[in-house]
Parts: sequence; C-alpha cells; structure tokens
Amino acid sequence: AASIALGSWVQQTVSVPGGGSRVYFVRLPAGYDPDEHYPVVYQLHGCSDSATPENNNVPVENQSGDEAIHVRGRAADNCWDTTTDLPYFDAVVDDVEDSYCADPDRRLLTGYSSGAFFAHRIACVRGDTIRGIATIAGGSPGGGCVGEVAVLQIHDANDQTVMIAPVGYPTRDHWITANGCDATFTPTDDPPCVAYDGCNAGAPVVWCETTGQDHARQDGLAGPIFWEFLSSL
Repeated sequence: AASIALGSWVQQTVSVPGGGSRVYFVRLPAGYDPDEHYPVVYQLHGCSDSATPENNNVPVENQSGDEAIHVRGRAADNCWDTTTDLPYFDAVVDDVEDSYCADPDRRLLTGYSSGAFFAHRIACVRGDTIRGIATIAGGSPGGGCVGEVAVLQIHDANDQTVMIAPVGYPTRDHWITANGCDATFTPTDDPPCVAYDGCNAGAPVVWCETTGQDHARQDGLAGPIFWEFLSSL
C-alpha cells in the first residue's frame, strides 16, 4: 500500500554505496492500486544550476494519468555524470522497487539534454534491465552495451547546443544497428517522427527530427510522443 501522498511529487532519500545519502522524487498515481504492477518512468533532467534541477524535465506525467509511477532524479552536480550518478540511479531503482508496486520488466527512461545523454548511457550499460527510453537533444550511448532497448529520439536540426550531425545522427544509427533495424523507415502518425523497419521484436527505433526549435525542450511535442511510445512497450 502507498506510504506517501498520491498524485504529487514527494521527496525521498536513498543511500548510495560510496556516495552517501541523496534525494529523488516520486509521483504515485492519484488512483494508485496496491494490487497492480506499474511501469516506472525515470525522468532525467537537463543541466541546471537551479536549486530544483529535477523540474527541468519533459512533464510526461501529465500524459500518463494513473497508468505509471514517475520518478525524478537529481544529479550530483548541475549535469549528469556517469561515474557519480550511475550508482545513484541503480540505488534509486532498487529503492523504488522495494517501496512501491513497480514492474521491473517496464523500467522506462526519459531525458532532456544532459539527461538524454545519461539515458542513452544507461540504456547501453543497463540495457538488459531497461525496457525503453525516450529522449530529446542528447545521445552518445558509448561502448560496452548489453541487451536491447526500445528507443525514441527527438532532435532538432537547428540545435546549436547539442548539434545533430555529430551527436544525434550517430546515436540514431547506433540503435538502428544494435536493434537489428533496416535502413528504411515508415512515417508514424506523429510527424515528423519515423519508425525504422525490421527492428528486432520489442526493440523499435523511432526518430523525430524537428526544425527551428534549437535546444528547446519541446514539451508540447515531447510529452505526448514520449508517453505514446513508452506506454506501447
């Protein structure tokens, strides 16, 4: 049964091995049912020097209603760093699944900017435990990947902070190869998004190339598309 308030963000504390105590934020559905296993959407914020960097996220919880638990992490510094923050992420996942009715087969990630980079890295090194990710303005999964992860990327052609040619396209191509997709694609019902053909079962790759948005978070596009994609997995 729920031990915290429902339908609102509640701060929690977790002990990180070698990293002391850190906070994260959890939002249980307003209609939380202790007999149901919920997917969990871990939201990873963009760089921020705010006292509340966790708010720099696509508000995908506005789309999911009572269908998911949402968790917002807080990076140790202004931006995410794999060395420092991967043990923290692992600890948060363990704490969430020990405390709430979470489905370990539906661990989902969203990320913006620095959070998108971190989401892709987690999808690489924890790919055998992550079901899918949806990101905007980030990439670079790196090497040593395991498993297969469903991936949706939004990237603006005019992004001057995280440029599409050296970051967005290679990241897209990494997942096309990793997930066994063809080079061809099919337009989706959500332009400008396209879904690559022939991907391995359960490992779709969707690419959404926008224009004229620079490095904006694009909540109006990203929120609905993120949840539509993640809830289909």
